[in-house]
Amino acid sequence: MTALFRRVLVTNDDGIAAPGLARLERIAAALAEEVWVVAPEHDQSGTGQSISLHAPLRVFEHGVRRYAVSGTPSDCVMFAMAQWLEASPPDLVLSGINAGANIGDSVPYSGTVGAVMSAALLGLPAIALSQAFTDRARIDWSPVETYAEPIIRRLWAHSPEGGCWNVNFPACGVDEISHVRAVRTAEGSIRRARLVAGEDARGLPYWWLGFERASAHITAPDADITALREKRIAITPMRDARCWLEPGQETDLATLLAAD
Repeated sequence: MTALFRRVLVTNDDGIAAPGLARLERIAAALAEEVWVVAPEHDQSGTGQSISLHAPLRVFEHGVRRYAVSGTPSDCVMFAMAQWLEASPPDLVLSGINAGANIGDSVPYSGTVGAVMSAALLGLPAIALSQAFTDRARIDWSPVETYAEPIIRRLWAHSPEGGCWNVNFPACGVDEISHVRAVRTAEGSIRRARLVAGEDARGLPYWWLGFERASAHITAPDADITALREKRIAITPMRDARCWLEPGQETDLATLLAAD
């Protein structure tokens, strides 16, 4: 299949050594003539769309057009555009593949999604990709490895003016998935913040931040969490982006692949 893009920028929030990033690089290489990777040096999960204002950024080369930045995913997008790609910007920014779904109330905190939102601020089309799992030690990447490329191609064909999207793949085997569904971001289940206190070796206090969650069961067919629960690939258009489906509508994967 011919390259769809001249240049793609790839980033993530799990860090330059993350297994999801390596998989996304391979997907990007099948889509583009040239792939740039600019990702955080270390795990930056939970940083949302934040940028570094109180510390300098450092960059480390990891190969040809492959760099790690000592900052957030949004820093990586901004750094790449300012340092290397301003004169010849990428056609598309891809962020991920995140280990774990980015749905509901996790979306505002997601560095994976934050990167595509920052790309959109610069006028760059961008897609966040996340793979849900039930066991972090045994993540099945086959859904995103199989269907990410045709979904990206389909989104681009129906949105030539660009946009940004959040795409989540369900925690199941690839053979268990039958449909892709356009969805909205569910409200989520966070009800209040909680602190877990501790004390370090010097006797100084510290706290872990956590959340108390409600047990409400979201069942709306157009919610992202419902789609994943029903083993659908969930596509959420963001910042007025479009999908070839209306919220709550879905299409079978055979039709998706035939169209691709």
